[in-house]
Amino acid sequence: DVELFFRSDDTKDFESLPLAKAPTGDAFTGILFDLSKPVSYYVKSGGVLSPTYTMTLVDLPAVGELELEYVFPAYTGPPPQTIKPGGDVAALRGTQVRVKVTPTMATPGGTVQLDPSAASPLATQTDGTLTGAFRIDRPGFYHIELNGAGGEKVKASPEYTIDVLEDAAPRISFNKPGRDTHAMSLDEVFLQVKADDDYGVKGIQLFYSINGGPEKSIGLYAPQGKPLSEVTAGHTLYLEELGVKPGDSVSYYAKAQDNDVVSAPGGKPANDSITPARGCG
Repeated sequence: DVELFFRSDDTKDFESLPLAKAPTGDAFTGILFDLSKPVSYYVKSGGVLSPTYTMTLVDLPAVGELELEYVFPAYTGPPPQTIKPGGDVAALRGTQVRVKVTPTMATPGGTVQLDPSAASPLATQTDGTLTGAFRIDRPGFYHIELNGAGGEKVKASPEYTIDVLEDAAPRISFNKPGRDTHAMSLDEVFLQVKADDDYGVKGIQLFYSINGGPEKSIGLYAPQGKPLSEVTAGHTLYLEELGVKPGDSVSYYAKAQDNDVVSAPGGKPANDSITPARGCG
C-alpha cells in the first residue's frame, strides 16, 4: 500500500490519498484537485516515510479568445475573412491564416504549434494580445503554446484540425458543333468552346490534327486582366486552307487551364481539363 499525505498552508492536519498502482512498472499515481494554495506532502509505504516536499502554485497563461483571419491566395479574388471565435481551420491550399490570441494573463510570447513539429512564432502586442500567422499547405493539427512567467512552455488551447480544401478543376465543353460532323473540303467549320471555373479560367487552347498527324494548337483565350469565371471562345477551321481532300479527317479537342497557381507541385499548371476528342471528315 502507498499513501500520499498532504495539507495546504492554511490547514494543520494532513489528509491522506491512497495511490493506485500504474498498469506497468512499479509506479503509483494519484491526482490532487482544486489546489489554490501551496501544498506540503509526503509519501508513506510499509511504515517508511519519504521526506516532506512543498508544491508551489503559479498562475499559467491560457487562451482567453482566439481570432483567425483567412487571407486567400491572390488568384481567388475574395477579401480576407475573419473567424471569431477561431478554432478548426478549413480553407484553400495556400491560404494564410492570421492568428490573434487574447491570453488570460500577461505572457511574454508564444507559438502556434503545427503538427507534427513545425512552429510559427507569436509576437506580443502593446495591448497584451499576441499575433502571428501560418500557411495552409497540408492537413494536420495545431494548438497555441504560451510562455509562463518562469519560462515554462504551456499548452494553452485545445488541439484544432487543419483541413485543406482543393480548388476544383475547370469544366469545358464544345457548344458548336458539339459532336462529330461531316463537311465538304471547301467548308468552314465553326468551333465554339465554353469553359468555367470557380476561381477563374487562366487559358483555353484548341488542338487539332489531320489524319492522326502532328497536333497543332491555337490559343482561344488568355485573360488580359482578372480571369473570368466563365468564358466562351470560338475559332473557324477553313478546311480549304488545311489542304484536306475527301476522305480525310480532322480531329480536335480543347483544353482549359485553371487559374490555380498554388495546388500543383513543382509550379506546374494545375487542374487542366480536356474535352473529349471530336472530329470532322
